[in-house]
Parts: sequence; structure tokens; C-alpha cells
Amino acid sequence: MDFFSELLGKSIVSIAIANDDRIVRVQFSDTYALYAILFPVRGNLLIHDPASGITEQFKRGALPTDPTTKRYDNTLITPTRDEITEAFVRCSGKNANDVLKSVRPWLQGVLAREILHRAQLSGKADAELFSETDIHDVCDTVETVFEDVAQNLCHVYMSDRDPLHVALVELHHLTDCEHIVLDDLLAGLYFFLRKRWSNEDMTTMRDRVDRAIVRELERLERSLTRLSNDATLRGEAARLEKLGNLLMIHLYEQPSGPGRIVVPDIFTDPRLMIEIPLKHGSTVLENAQWYFDKARQVKASRSHVNERRTMLTRRLDSLRALRYRTTHASSPSELRDIFKTHASLLRRLGLTDKGTREEAPFPFRRFVVAGGFEVWAGRNSANNDELTVRYARPNDIWFHARGVGGSHVVLRVGSAPGKPSKEAIQQAASIAAWYSKHRKAKHVPVAYTEKKYVRKPKGAAPGTVRMEREKVIFAQPQLPEQRDEEDFE
Repeated sequence: MDFFSELLGKSIVSIAIANDDRIVRVQFSDTYALYAILFPVRGNLLIHDPASGITEQFKRGALPTDPTTKRYDNTLITPTRDEITEAFVRCSGKNANDVLKSVRPWLQGVLAREILHRAQLSGKADAELFSETDIHDVCDTVETVFEDVAQNLCHVYMSDRDPLHVALVELHHLTDCEHIVLDDLLAGLYFFLRKRWSNEDMTTMRDRVDRAIVRELERLERSLTRLSNDATLRGEAARLEKLGNLLMIHLYEQPSGPGRIVVPDIFTDPRLMIEIPLKHGSTVLENAQWYFDKARQVKASRSHVNERRTMLTRRLDSLRALRYRTTHASSPSELRDIFKTHASLLRRLGLTDKGTREEAPFPFRRFVVAGGFEVWAGRNSANNDELTVRYARPNDIWFHARGVGGSHVVLRVGSAPGKPSKEAIQQAASIAAWYSKHRKAKHVPVAYTEKKYVRKPKGAAPGTVRMEREKVIFAQPQLPEQRDEEDFE
């Protein structure tokens, strides 16, 4: 423990909550008491000794109240009519809610609103303007409310299936909410909290899935927008064919200048002239053939574009339907059923059928060699860089087949107790030989050194590094006998 070391080893005698405030007192076998002040937002913990006062605080600074002056006999002290009347008479510039709070700290919030609602008064009204009749009505209502408390019922209020309030009295000012009555306070609190936690989990799941769906919808819509429409492609194919035909008609015309020829546009109006770009160094016939080839390519692409448009539209419709269902799900169980039904679609979004993010697969090949040490091997040049630069630690042993392309291989020194044995090093070298271009050789020279002596030159190609203090070992290209790569990946 970092705090309250003087309490270590002491015995707890009693635990009590203040009668009129959210303060818990833990009394120890000697004079020490630990007070937990659970309000306001900046709560506090402190140790108090009657002889020396506060000896230690979790949070420094002034306290909102002195916890040692409170009563802790677990008795609810109902405010009297005289206390309420005096509070209203002596108030200055306070509204009715603040006056009730000054009578008892717990006479606030929902309970204060209920009392003033029953008395047909406004909580925000200036209390100085209350008449004697108004104050009398408030006193009567407080007595009535505490008579309701004596019935020991628990009232839970829901709004659109979301738990809103739990109270010991019926809340008349919440007429538009679903009202559930239970005959036990603990049962009511359990029901309320279970609903709240369940709804919070549901909101978290739904928001996570919705964000993934929105990202994918935006990506697909961008892809759909970039696709050329069929009319545009058809027009482009016709234009290219027209240029090819014009060139065929004027095969023996001389170019009007470098890279161009101007001929009458006989397909539109012979009086109009059209300039046709030419490829440098090619004849008019070769240019005509090039335009015909381009026209055929555009025609062929129309089929591909239309298929892709259909596919993108279908995926957009599926995602919109999934988003609608998740948005309108009424319970966590219904939401989970939706996720299971659309499991394949969620996987494409990088999510599991529970709406959680799928963990990324392990990025490298992974093995276990003698002594229980792990060995990681890169899969390609970029993956090699990631392994060497980001994941390998300075004291790990780094391997690479000498003079040929292959995987970077790292023996993780801290992955098992002690230091790697010669056998472990030999097995790691064999892995490096196996994942090299000399896999079919009988023996392969493998260079190795500590990773701290491996450097990647600035601007070097992916997978390219420079070694210092290297050693060379000859290894037979093979993988460890106990290796089960699929179990590790």
C-alpha cells in the first residue's frame, strides 16, 4: 500500500455510515478511524486520531465537511416542522431546492423535486417569496413522504428501457416513465444496477459496431463514386472507335504537325475539322490500331465496372440493414443475436460476433527452442524491418542466413529463465537457414549477434540492415521438432 501505512496490521472494529451524509467511518481497535468522504466529485480518504487530529489524507486541501462531528448510529433523523419552517424563514436569496438541502444534505435532487411537486411549488422559485401556507404545505408533504418511506417499498423508474431513478417513495412528478415496484430495497437496487450496467454494455457494443459500419459505408461510397458510369464508358468507347475509323479513312494523309493530325469529322459534319493526337514515332495505321485497342479495353472494362458497382451496392445495402437493426435493437440479447447472424459481415469489419474488436494475428512466425525460449521469424522484407526495429530488444540474439535473402530471426532472451544454451542458438540458426534462399542446401552459414549491434541504414530498402560483431555458425535448414507453428500464430 502506498497510503495509510500506520493502519497495516490493525483490526477493524466497526463500519458505519453517517446519518445525514455520504461518509463511511471505519473504526479500528485503537483510536484510529478511516473516513471515506464520498462527495462531492472530489471525494477524499483520511485518517483521524482524537489525540492528534487528521494524520494523513489521500487528497490534500480543505474538506467539504468535518466527518468527525457526524452521528454514526445508523438512525435516519427526520426533519421536524420547526426545522423546515426556520430554514425557509431564515433563507436569503436561496431557491426552494437549496433550502431543503440545508435542512438535511439528502433532501436534494429527486427527493426535493418530489416534495415540492407534491406541494405544487417550484424548486427554482425564490424561497423568500414563499407564504406561510406554502411553507406549511412543504412541511405536510415531508411528513407524507416519510410515511411512504416507512412502507419499505422500492420504486424503479425506467425511460425507454433505460433505468432512470430508484427511490423509496413513489415519484409523482415522473408520470411519463415506466414504474416498477419491488418489495425489497436490495432487490430494487440490484434490478436498477443490473439494468444500468447491461444498458451501458449494450451502448458500448452498439457504438463500437456503429463506428465500424460508418467507416466502411464511407469507404464503399467513395469507391462507388469513383466508378465511371456506364454512359460515360460507352461514350468513351465510341469516341475512341471514331478516332480510329477517321485515321483509317485518312491513312495516307500527312500529319499536320508533330504528334497530331487534322482531318474532316465526316461522322459528325464534314465541314468540321477534328484534331487527333498521334503517338510519336508511330504510323497513322499503328495509331488507328492503338485507338481500336483502347476502345476494346474500355468496352471490356464496362462489364467489370458494372459488376463492381453491383457488388458495392449490395454491400452498402447489407451494411445499412445491419446498422438499422443494431440501432433499433431493444436489448443486449437481441443485439448479440444480430451479431451472430451477421458474423461474417462483422469479421470483414474487424469485429467478432460479440461486437468486440478482433485481436490482430501474431505478426511473425513463432517457435519454441531448447530451454523454452521463443524464436520469432519475419515473413517478408517489411515484416523483417518491423521485427528488427520495433519488436526485438537490445539483448535478444539476431540471426540471418549469410550472403543470401531470408527472414530476420530473433531469439527472445527474456522469454525463458536463464541464458539460451548452445542448442537453442543452433536451433534458432536452423530456423534462419530454413527461411532463406538456401533452404535446400545441406548446411548454411548463419550470421548472428546481439540485436543492439544491428543497425538499419537511413534510406535502406526494406529488410536491409548492417551487422557488427557478428559470429557465424553453420546450420542445417530445419525447424524445431516440437514446433507447432499453427498453435502459436
